[in-house]
Amino acid sequence: MNVKLEQSGPNEVFTRDGTPREPYRPVLDELERMGVEGWEERTSRAHEKLLAEQRGYGLREGDKTHPTDWFPRLISASAWEVLERGLAQRMRAINEFLKRLEAGKEEVVPREVIESSGLYDVSVPDRFGEVPARQMGFDLVAVEDGEAGGGWRYLVIEDNARMPVGAMSMSRLRTLTPEVFPDSYAALGVQPLGDLLGWLGEVLRAASPLPDPTLAVLSTGPDDQYYLDHNLFAQETGAILAERHEVELDGGGYLIHKETGRRIDVIYERIEEGRIYDDLPKLIDSHLEKRVNAIFAPNVNVVDDKGVYPFIPQMVRTYLGEEPIVENLETWSLAVEEDRRYVMDHFGELVVKSRSGWGGKDVLIAPEESEETVREFRKTVEENPVEYIAQRTIDFSTHVLCSAEDGELRLRDSYADYRVHTLSPDPDTVEVVPGAMTRVAAPGSRLVNISSGGVMKDTWVLS
Repeated sequence: MNVKLEQSGPNEVFTRDGTPREPYRPVLDELERMGVEGWEERTSRAHEKLLAEQRGYGLREGDKTHPTDWFPRLISASAWEVLERGLAQRMRAINEFLKRLEAGKEEVVPREVIESSGLYDVSVPDRFGEVPARQMGFDLVAVEDGEAGGGWRYLVIEDNARMPVGAMSMSRLRTLTPEVFPDSYAALGVQPLGDLLGWLGEVLRAASPLPDPTLAVLSTGPDDQYYLDHNLFAQETGAILAERHEVELDGGGYLIHKETGRRIDVIYERIEEGRIYDDLPKLIDSHLEKRVNAIFAPNVNVVDDKGVYPFIPQMVRTYLGEEPIVENLETWSLAVEEDRRYVMDHFGELVVKSRSGWGGKDVLIAPEESEETVREFRKTVEENPVEYIAQRTIDFSTHVLCSAEDGELRLRDSYADYRVHTLSPDPDTVEVVPGAMTRVAAPGSRLVNISSGGVMKDTWVLS
């Protein structure tokens, strides 16, 4: 096996001198035993199952499966215990923020930050419901923690309160990755995901007061890169899967599925371009009047605004009376004058991001770019500084990408993050799904987004 690790960052699988870290020995030993032939056979079988699933949904043209690396990522039980408490705490604080925003009593995030957000429509009254955010995805990175004896410390880099992807992919990866590494999965004692999709369906249906509400997944359709996920979730939960033109409002203001005539009680919007409210303007009134319950209510995605992100630790302190268990990266909001002066004075040293950008778009990693690129991006920021935040570059962890090349197995070092999901069925409960969708950047890049060339892999929480 060829291990090609130039260690662009601290690697989770190998120490800096190339020694395998102890938790990964079962995985590396099994990889060595299977060899190139076994690896190709097992990964091809897993991919064929994904393709068969795609065809089963009527998508017969091309390969619409997500790019996947089958070498699993591991999280120790002790590290997970901290993450679990920290992300549950963070979700509770965010829901308190949204409740106060709805009540007009928000006191942590400056009003100018909220009203200048491209993710907040001041013309739409807020109605977030009893549990404003029932599903969230938190993006984290790991950094070496010298104080913890060579362990890892985790930092949240983004919060996703609207349409966080990954739960369906996690379920699919967990079905298949243990088939590629069956011995390791059995030996390591991995915490199971259980019926993740069924559980998620129950959490979403809890948004309605009805005993057996009808849930609908509203999808962009077959051209959406996550359309397979939409199909899988609808099938596993008994939800209606509908495109935007397949629903309408009746005379009473209720949302109806045209084909079946069923009244929809809870909508789970997965529409990437535009909003269902743009197609059905009166749907906002239906939501405000509680005829339909929107999981991703209008304006809930203000939480996703990177301009709100710097204030979340203070939400924890103010609304929960606790210190944050999982911290942010050090971040400056250019909507705040003092922060703006600092960023413009140190522009070439920082990572600068558009507040509403996503998928790796509108991001400048200044130390890695040419002077001309930095200069042009700076001009854009100067035209509208309130739209941007800045962070320091950090030496976050890398994982490995495994492939068979030239008759041998190769492991390559590459940056990785985590997408961890939290679910809240009621105001007093937050559950953290015991796993993550790991995203790994292409070698040489820090952009882990699938749209930027990244791949996903299964993450095993050890018990």
